[in-house]
Amino acid sequence: MRTPIFAASALCAGLLSTIPAIAQDAEDEHHVIDEIVVTATPIARTVEQLAQPTAVISGDNLARSQSTSIGETLADEPGVTASYFGPVSSRPIIRGQYGERVRVLANGLDALDASALSEDHAVSLSSILADRVEVVRGPATLLYGSGAAGGIVNIVDSRIATAPLEKGLSGGVSLGSDSATGKTDGAVRIDAGTSAFAFHADWFRRDTDDVEIPGYAESERLRALEEHEEHEDEHEDEDHDEHEEEEEAYGIVENSDSRTEGGAAAISITGEDSYVGLSVSRYTSNYGIPGGHEHHDEHEEDEDHDEEEEEHEHEHGEEEAVRVDLDQTRYDLAGDTGPVGFLDGVRFRIARNEYRHTELEGEEIGTVFDTTGTDARFEFRHRPGALEGAVGLQYKHIDFLAQGEEAFVPGSKTEQSSLFAFEEYSVSGNLVLQGSARVEAQTIDAEGYSEYSETAVGASLGMIWSLSGDVDLSANLALTERHPNATELYADGPHVAVQRYEIGSVAQGLGVLDKEKSTNLDVTLRGEAGRIQYTVTGFINAVDDYILLRPTADMIDEQPVYLYAQTDATLYGFEASALVELLETPTSHLHLSLTSDFVYGEEDDSGAYLPRIPPLRYGAGLHYTRGPFEASIDAVHHVEQNHTAANELPTDAYTLIGVEGSYAMNEELFLFVKGTNLGDEDARRHSSPLKDTVPLPGRSVALGLRWNF
Repeated sequence: MRTPIFAASALCAGLLSTIPAIAQDAEDEHHVIDEIVVTATPIARTVEQLAQPTAVISGDNLARSQSTSIGETLADEPGVTASYFGPVSSRPIIRGQYGERVRVLANGLDALDASALSEDHAVSLSSILADRVEVVRGPATLLYGSGAAGGIVNIVDSRIATAPLEKGLSGGVSLGSDSATGKTDGAVRIDAGTSAFAFHADWFRRDTDDVEIPGYAESERLRALEEHEEHEDEHEDEDHDEHEEEEEAYGIVENSDSRTEGGAAAISITGEDSYVGLSVSRYTSNYGIPGGHEHHDEHEEDEDHDEEEEEHEHEHGEEEAVRVDLDQTRYDLAGDTGPVGFLDGVRFRIARNEYRHTELEGEEIGTVFDTTGTDARFEFRHRPGALEGAVGLQYKHIDFLAQGEEAFVPGSKTEQSSLFAFEEYSVSGNLVLQGSARVEAQTIDAEGYSEYSETAVGASLGMIWSLSGDVDLSANLALTERHPNATELYADGPHVAVQRYEIGSVAQGLGVLDKEKSTNLDVTLRGEAGRIQYTVTGFINAVDDYILLRPTADMIDEQPVYLYAQTDATLYGFEASALVELLETPTSHLHLSLTSDFVYGEEDDSGAYLPRIPPLRYGAGLHYTRGPFEASIDAVHHVEQNHTAANELPTDAYTLIGVEGSYAMNEELFLFVKGTNLGDEDARRHSSPLKDTVPLPGRSVALGLRWNF
């Protein structure tokens, strides 16, 4: 445990110690920071004005980062990685928290899909048409529900206009490609109208081929383990030499191709301080599930072995090509009244989602997941006085039904009703306090089980303290509770995607799980020193009754049994970044960027490591700008992860090297070319449940274009 901790501490100390040394020789200049307003809070604030660590990716940076899924788009952000169940099924992971602990939102409302239920389920939202993506690290349960215990990812678009259009007709086109994934994508949007009326339409499509990789799909560690097991079996199986060796996948990840398409139409009525709009969107995707779903039987010790094995391969060969056919229709209604009486405004958002995905085993239907959900949110902003902020109401209802082979969770209805508040108080010109609170009642009615009905509460207090004109210290202490979800309570069946048999607490006969109780502290130092900008955040999260999935020695239907259980756990770590201006002239800039992040998680009683915790990573890059042209080179090193939970293999270290060049003409035209994994490394993300069978893409070249008119 001590080696990564000491390395992390040394890296932070080294990063901070360079600041005054370099600043002594730097010119007395300040770098301009774009004031990007965060919409994930009820009142308009920039990243620097929030006590909780928040990041916004927008504009050219978002265009460069676009990938095959929202998880891959954000995977390089500090404190963020992704699950990578293939390039399409990749969900964001924040500070080692994944699944339903990280809420993915569309304009502040839940995605209302089945992506948090299982790693092979893709998020039914795309960032290709987004204006920006907001990432809140740490518990966002107080504003967005008890499920957001790890953080939120909010995808913000302009389908519903919130202000009068600046032009009678405007729009944009974007195109992109990537050689390693075979990705080609395109999107178009159009906005038209008058000062009081706006119409929006958009469409996108993304296709990918089987992912190209630098070597074997299986990791060296897994192949060595399998070889060891085969040698042991030789002594028990006299016919082993007659058994034909299975050919291992090399060079590509089979069944990882995809086709995704979607679009929307929206109308809005806008005023000086108010708006109301309706959007209807569609999202469809057909993608392969790599890595899992193959079950190779041990050969039998009878004279008909070869014949039976041949018959088995014929009957079950379709299992090698399991695909998901996803279809979603979503309706969004949003508006803001503007000032009304003593209120500064009432903002409301309502979403209705009809989601279905079908898992196909060859041409046969395996499992069908149906989710129909409603998420409604009302925020009442009061006029600024001693306090500035808002109180709000949120209601969510989800009907879930799974039928078929992988229906390991019974059908259920989940209902949440919440009251929340966010307030800010300026103690002085240098000190601002921010507080939040939430009360959330949840009921889950699952088929064949007694109803779950509990209330979760939480509160937080944060501060932003200007130590000087260039240095800010912010801190946020949050005490929150998280409800268990339907899977953790009622699961009882084979989870084919990850090849295990899962049993929830109620299905085990242990009754309902207790609510998780989290105490989370974030401390952030942000500032400028001459030619240097820096941000360092440290966090610790102590969780009582942490819910996790434990492996056992039991087998059901030839699959290992995993049980949902509870323990006390602690997670801690840091995120750090610095930007050093090396050269600055009237026409050009050269700067050095330094980044690092780290998270450590363990059970308090046993000291056992929590599963799928990403290792320490650190990187450096050079970025040169001259007029409209930019060029950069960077390298990010991911250290070896030996802190593994039960049933996990360690993950080898790797370094990803990338280069990029771009051209920007005002805000109208943006072109870029990007090379990634130039060393063609066998890179495996420890946070992925398929890390030992599905590596990240190999060496790749990506091209992109964005044109606004």
